Amino acid sequence: MGQDGALQDAELESPGSEFLHALLHDLRGPLARVRILCELLRRRAGNQDPEVETLVGQVGASAAAAETALEGVRRYAEALDRPYRPTRFDLNAALDSAQAFLAASIAASGASIERGSLPSVWGDIVQLSALFQELISNSLRFPGVDRPVIRIASLDSDPAHWVVTVTDNGTGIPETAVHRIFRPFGKASPQSGAGMGLAICRRIAEVHGGGIGVAPRTEGAEIRLLLPR
Repeated sequence: MGQDGALQDAELESPGSEFLHALLHDLRGPLARVRILCELLRRRAGNQDPEVETLVGQVGASAAAAETALEGVRRYAEALDRPYRPTRFDLNAALDSAQAFLAASIAASGASIERGSLPSVWGDIVQLSALFQELISNSLRFPGVDRPVIRIASLDSDPAHWVVTVTDNGTGIPETAVHRIFRPFGKASPQSGAGMGLAICRRIAEVHGGGIGVAPRTEGAEIRLLLPR
């Protein structure tokens, strides 16, 4: 699990998000001051001391990484707080919303989003749109050597659940990371951002009475979302 000792699963996955909001409140101020102090030191040092410039840059990079982690915590807290308002709707509508939200990132990456058949489901369209946002964002962040291709479709392989697959041609998920990536801060690699996106997806899937996991794949990644029929 990433950032061992920083936050325990039991705390992050307890009912409600009061702990997470308190954490955000307490850490945002100090991190903002670190960023300001780094800028002041950089201006004072100028180009006169390359070593100081390097050290200040490293402190600034560490502060930026901490801010990325806090942004992940904020999104996770929102997932805990978000009310569950289920209706029957076409899952394409949730995917449309997610693609519209990520339109700039999709265009910048040159990614292609392909759709197969998607069912009508009983669920919360806002939450499932957020889930698609997280999964598509992951695929955009970890592309392979080719232009990103992301395919979303459903499999009629489970009598009790709709199985929705999100596959890509990116760098994939190491087998050693599969057991942890759906936990808060459970990064697939040190370069995996805050490590909260798939934890948010798991939270949303479980609220819907379903689940989420990784399917074996020789290239790229395949996430499978289970939603009750």
